[in-house]
Formats: sequence, C-alpha cells, structure tokens
Amino acid sequence: QKYCGVDVLMHLTCTGMSKRDLKFALERAKACGVENILALRGDPPSNKQQQGGVLSNIKPGGQDEEDCCKYAVDLVRLIRQHYGNEFGIAVAGHPEGHALSTSPEMEMRHLKEKVDAGADFILTQFFYDTSVFIDYVKRCREFGITCPIVPGIMPIPNYSSFCVMTEVCETKVPPEMMQRLEPVKGDDEAVKDIGCEIAVDMCRDILSCDEIDVDGVHFYTLNLERSVGRIVSDLNTNVSEYGRQFPWKPSAIQKRNDTEQVRPINWANRPKSYVMRTDDWDEFPNGRWGDSTSPAFGELINLSLYYYSKNTYDEQLRASLGDHPVTVQDVRNVFANYVLGKIPHLPWCETSNIQPETSVIQKQLAQINQLGFLTINSQPPVNGLPSSDPIYGWGGNDGFVYQKAYCEMFVNPKQTQLLQKMVEQNPTMNIYAVNHDKSERIFPEEGGVTALTWGVFPNREILQPTIFDPVTFIDVWSEEAFGLWTTMWLNLYEDESVSYDLIQKIRDEYFLVAIIDNNFMNKNQLWEKLLEVGQIAGSD
Repeated sequence: QKYCGVDVLMHLTCTGMSKRDLKFALERAKACGVENILALRGDPPSNKQQQGGVLSNIKPGGQDEEDCCKYAVDLVRLIRQHYGNEFGIAVAGHPEGHALSTSPEMEMRHLKEKVDAGADFILTQFFYDTSVFIDYVKRCREFGITCPIVPGIMPIPNYSSFCVMTEVCETKVPPEMMQRLEPVKGDDEAVKDIGCEIAVDMCRDILSCDEIDVDGVHFYTLNLERSVGRIVSDLNTNVSEYGRQFPWKPSAIQKRNDTEQVRPINWANRPKSYVMRTDDWDEFPNGRWGDSTSPAFGELINLSLYYYSKNTYDEQLRASLGDHPVTVQDVRNVFANYVLGKIPHLPWCETSNIQPETSVIQKQLAQINQLGFLTINSQPPVNGLPSSDPIYGWGGNDGFVYQKAYCEMFVNPKQTQLLQKMVEQNPTMNIYAVNHDKSERIFPEEGGVTALTWGVFPNREILQPTIFDPVTFIDVWSEEAFGLWTTMWLNLYEDESVSYDLIQKIRDEYFLVAIIDNNFMNKNQLWEKLLEVGQIAGSD
C-alpha cells in the first residue's frame, strides 16, 4: 500500500484470538495506514500454532468464551464498536454454500447479519461456474442484501491442484471446462494458458451480465501474478479509462495521498525507492516543489538507499543483465533490450514493462542505447493534449497536459563532452552531469527547479506534478543511481573477473547525464540530436 500505491485488504481471523489480541492487531493495522479489513472466522489453530506459531506475532490475551469473537459477525461488531468507520470491512460470501451451513436460507440469514452489523462489501469464495455466482447475487438481492458483491476468481495453477481444490471445496466445474483441460493435463504451461482463457471468459460473462450489478473482480493469485497480469491484459482493462490522478502512481496511504502533488522525475522508474526514502517526511510537496534541503521535507540522504524487489535474486539478475559481459557493447545491448521489452528489469527500473508513453520513442531509445547512451529515464514532449488522452492524460477531464522532452543516461566522458557542446549549440536545452564521486560536475550557471510535466484545468491553478531539481539530482539521486551499478550488477560477478572489471570501469568512469529540452513543441529535436552525437562519437 505504501510503496505500490495499491489499497491493502488485511485478512483478520478471530478464531483463537482474544478481543484484546484483535484490538492490538487492528491498532497495528491503523498505525500502518491499513484501512480495509476482511473479517473472517477462520479455522481453529493447531496445537503448534497455539504454542508459538501463527499466533506468536500477536500479544497474548485471555481465551475465555466471553473474551472471544466466536463468529465473523462478532468481529465485524467489534470493529464497528471500537473504530466506527475508520476501517472498510469486507466479509466472505459462499456462492456454493458454506461447508457448515444447513440450508441456503440459513446461509443468507448469516450473511445479512454480517452486513447489517457493518460490513461494507462481500468478497466471495472462488467458483468456476459463472451461473452459480449470478444466481447467488440475485438471491442476495432478493434477501435484502444491497452492498457490493465482488466475485473471487482463481486462475488454474495446474491440473492436479485444480482437481484437489475443487474436490475439497466441492466446487462445481462445468463439463465443457473439463473438456478443455483434460487433453493437456500433463502440460502445466498449457493448463495455465487455458486457465487464463477460462478466467477471462468468466470475467467477461460476469461484468457484461445485465441481470446483476458487479463493478469488479477479485483474483486469488496463489503466487501466479503473471497469470493475473495476462488475464487483466486480455480483458483490455485500460487504467486511463478511469483517469490517472497524476503522471506517477500516488501512495494509497491517505495522509500522503491527500497532500502530495509533486515528485522529482528521477525516481519515475523506482517509485518504491522514492516512497521508502521519503516515508518519514512530515509534509509533502503540494502544488510546488520546495527547497530540497529544507528540514520541512526531511533528509533524503539519511534514509535507506536501496529498495530490493522480489525480482532481484542473483540468478534472475544474471539472466537479464548477462552471465558474462565482456565488452561495453554487451552492456549497451542489455539497455537496448530492456527498452525493446526483451528483458524484464534493469537495476534502475523496477517495472517489468516500459511506460506507455515511452513506447512512442522506443525505436529512438533503442538506437541511442546501442550508440552508448545508457538510458534509465526518459519522456517525450507533449504540447496541449487533452487530459483524457489514453497515453499521456492525467488529472481528470476537460484539461490539457504538457511535458518537456527529458533523457537521463549513463555516458562515457568523451560522449559527455560532445553532449555538452550539443546543448551549447541548442539554447532550448539544459544539461546536468555528475560522475560517481561528484568530483566533476556540469551545472548551468543559472537555473533551478524546472517543471517537466504540467496541466491546465478549469477553475484550478496550473499543476506541476513532475519536476527536475538539480540539487536532488546531483546530491541525492546520483548516489543511488551509481550505487546500483555495485549492489545490483557488479556484485553478480567474481572479483577481478572480466565482467567485474567491466562494470566497475563503467561505474567509475561514466557520467550520469540529464538533458532537458524546453522546446516542448518540437517532438523529435532531442532524439535527433542525440542520434547525431552518438554517431559522431563512434565506438570507445
């Protein structure tokens, strides 16, 4: 929630927990900014869990009958009694019936009791027959349950697991679904492919059904996030359809989201790192970026330097960055391949896909990377496109958005000098550069914080959500950027190996360069000039 900008729904079970334990857990959730709870009864804990396993993370409390929440409805009441509306509450629904219910009517009665106690929405158990879910929603509405009902969709992990889960949960599987799976049951990848197709069909059936009111779905990932990503992509879900608040993804922590309106561009591809480094700020830039050295904004330098994602295992990094790079051209190819979507990550880019707007300049970026400009951040210019534009739009409807061309890259000393001359010959451009130990810098005599993205909207001040701050770039971001050569690339190889020496040489000799083209009306000027310089520079 804090780092990914996604609302968190904390699952909280009450079986085996005293009310004091539950309130302690809720207080911890509240302190972390978690605002949504899935209230569950849960299964009775095993002896091992009771003796220090699962429950050991919660402070011990009494376990007598009166001090416990026996059912999920009791947990809902507890939350509402002590926290009012501070938490959004979800409860479980069972389209095919709960294992302990004796009749569909009793099932509905207990569900309505949970909703009447204060639940905001219902999250259902997984199913594979969409007619079962549609009938379930209809029965809920007939019983007077009016809150949103979110269907639980579980992509099929493999054939054997699918059969076990559906048998244990007594889940109905349509015959035609089994007919699709049976011929490929020995091929896990083929099963996943068909499972994704089945999930897409289920989602479309539900979301297009005029008989019920369902606005979204919930995926049980089972660590199959790639399958879920493919399903969402195949559904043609377009986030811009709902409108981006800013060009960058805001935090889902309410305090931060309510005030933060400006970020420096340098962390555009490492947003988790930026959020981590600014987590202790008392205030966030609102409307304009202030003095980056001001105590009001905290000390960036004193905070954690690096964020390691789950994708940073050495083997995965070697697969992306190369087992044994031996020439500078090998490194250039890695950067070009990332731009072309052939490898999933770079140390400076957390996301596995380039930004949609980057695809507009994808060809030019691949070319300049092959010529030695190792790009880690860029954006094309935009001149007054509607704020509803599917690629560049943000900020709501009825506005117009603008942005300057920007390119940030690692460049060898010879090419850095040529870039400096290029900027001197093009007065609409600015260049900033620094080497790894900050002993050499290129810094315009005049200039300060520059708006790189801005928007004009009716009855609002001009918004400037993305900026370039020279002080932050030189003093803070450059340390992180150069450090990533060491922590996420150099350390993959044995000391004094050819690959180790190559990466160390690039880290120690190259400059981190940022170029801004203030002529946002010329779409291609910056990229054309970079290509010219790259071709002039030739090889090292």
